[in-house]
Amino acid sequence: MLQKERSMKLINPLKNNQDVNVNTLAVLIVRCIVCIFFMAMMGCLLGRLIVLFQTNVLFFDWEKDAFYSLKVGVSAGALAGIGIWIKAKLQERKNKKEADK
Repeated sequence: MLQKERSMKLINPLKNNQDVNVNTLAVLIVRCIVCIFFMAMMGCLLGRLIVLFQTNVLFFDWEKDAFYSLKVGVSAGALAGIGIWIKAKLQERKNKKEADK
């Protein structure tokens, strides 16, 4: 079993030599916004379903919930994307300093 795990390789390994640049920042921000938007929409839907099961009243306004999820996604997604990018940039700088020594 242990030998099987050692011999397994990733189909699409991550590129470790990829630079952290502005393109990476844009991709991170967009991905974080999309992920948080969908999580917020699922949260709204699950909250409405819980209320439905308790009160037998379904009140779901797609427009308001989508706008709320978009606000949450943009604000939290942008901050998360920028934070992850800063962390990656600092890690890249640290790795370059260690490589130079």
